[in-house]
Amino acid sequence: MDGQLQGLIDAVDLARDERSIRNAIKKFAVSSGFDRYAYIHVHGDDAVVFSDYPAEWLSLYFAKHYTTIDPVVTTAKRSMRMFAWSAEERELRRSSRDIKQFYSEAIDFGIRSGVSVPIRTSYGRTAMITLASDRQRVEVPAWDPMQAALALAYIHVRLSLASGSSSFKTGTVTLSTQEATSLSWSSHGKSMNVIADLLGIRPRTVQFYLDNARDKLGASNLQQAVRIAMEKKLI
Repeated sequence: MDGQLQGLIDAVDLARDERSIRNAIKKFAVSSGFDRYAYIHVHGDDAVVFSDYPAEWLSLYFAKHYTTIDPVVTTAKRSMRMFAWSAEERELRRSSRDIKQFYSEAIDFGIRSGVSVPIRTSYGRTAMITLASDRQRVEVPAWDPMQAALALAYIHVRLSLASGSSSFKTGTVTLSTQEATSLSWSSHGKSMNVIADLLGIRPRTVQFYLDNARDKLGASNLQQAVRIAMEKKLI
């Protein structure tokens, strides 16, 4: 089984474009006994996905903001380890109506069970690869966990570099003029009191704008909020 992982790493490393990377992942999924695959890089409701799941399911998934309730994504963020999952687990009987609806819709598209491998990336984000099946249950493959994480790291880096219009993106963030301006001045090293003087407002108001911006961006601190805002070209 680890030979399959090494083959995936080699194929992704040699890939020169997004299509080649996708083909390598698809070949690996099928050779491992699964039907489909999904790579997702997620932070809150902000996500980028590369997958061969049905387009209708992906559109529905993002339209309903399922990244925030998807139990597979939630488990990946919490555990940071390889795990198997099923839409027909016994404990689902105690799940919320939203999660039951989520799994019911996934099953309609042939996504009934699978195996997921997560890793932590920059600024508290999570990258994960899921291999899915229409079977009721699957077992965790006898892969070396470290090599599985390494394979995902290769996929993450290569897709980040090759990312194009064929990826699915969600979670658009909009900052108010005041929030963006305050955050922009902060990115230049200005203190709250200086920003307040520049904008002709009270420091407490500047704090309010910065806190709002940080919350919208899903950042844990001001420095992280500045970095995310710059990556999204919001400032």
